Amino acid sequence: MDSTYPLGVGLAMLGGAMGALGLLFQKKSVNEVPLDQRGKGFMGKLARKPLWLTGMVFQYGLSGACLLLAVKFVGPALVPGLQAIGLVFLALGSVYMNHESLNKLEMAGIPIMIVGVFLLGISELGIDQDETLDFLADKAALIRIALFTVICLFLWAVSHFGSYKAGKRRVTIMALSTGIPAGLTYFWMSPMIVTMFKVLPGDGTLVQAVIMVAAALLVLMNSILAAWQMQAAFKYGQASNIVPVQGVTLQTIPVIVYFGVYALSPPKPESVYYVSIGVSLIILAGFLLGRRQAASLDKPADTAALAKDQAAASPDP
Repeated sequence: MDSTYPLGVGLAMLGGAMGALGLLFQKKSVNEVPLDQRGKGFMGKLARKPLWLTGMVFQYGLSGACLLLAVKFVGPALVPGLQAIGLVFLALGSVYMNHESLNKLEMAGIPIMIVGVFLLGISELGIDQDETLDFLADKAALIRIALFTVICLFLWAVSHFGSYKAGKRRVTIMALSTGIPAGLTYFWMSPMIVTMFKVLPGDGTLVQAVIMVAAALLVLMNSILAAWQMQAAFKYGQASNIVPVQGVTLQTIPVIVYFGVYALSPPKPESVYYVSIGVSLIILAGFLLGRRQAASLDKPADTAALAKDQAAASPDP
């Protein structure tokens, strides 16, 4: 086990916790705004609240920095699963900060999530920087990267636009497709980071510089695409359904990356079992705990918002 592996695991979990804390701060700030004041100028009111701004810093600043460093230390295969521990903090924090309650399913989801994340952590399915640099120097590997990216984007386009004609299954298909650009974001973070630490100090090659620029653009594009896709999905279904279903795709892509794209062997025979069981438990816990995060997104501010949401959820494309 590389000496930076435990650090990367810890940073991924810390990033998930920071992101959850940021959401809790934002939700608490939203709760403080009366329902009749959540119309025009609502975002302006939130932007003047120190707690809401702190939440944004936690979610996008501190959490983002932790996750970037985690990808640097353990690669893109483990980080999406490890950061899912944030759902536990989100559930517990909702009880203490927002005075909500946990039902039996949510209470069951907490130990399930902890066990799943623990199994991922001990699987040692990390991808270190040297492996990534060697991988990027291999022409066959670069072809696999390009092919994997094109296939993922193609599947995203087919599933997203095809979902508009899927009738009752629209929400499920669209939710699954939201995990594709999110998974690609994590995938391309690793090449971006390792080449950046070579190119910026002046030690990189021309090929590494090209990869760095391409990776940065793809990370930006997929981040925007994932955010836009999620908002589009929210128009047709409840976040309590969409957020957990997204986890199925998001947790599957990193495993494909490790074994299919990087073509790496497991560091120990039991790693495959740890990952398989761990990912399954995280997906299950995500369904149990995902409703906690979604609750604040599904509550309309007034009856007009409810009517609008119901109209948006109609089967007509």
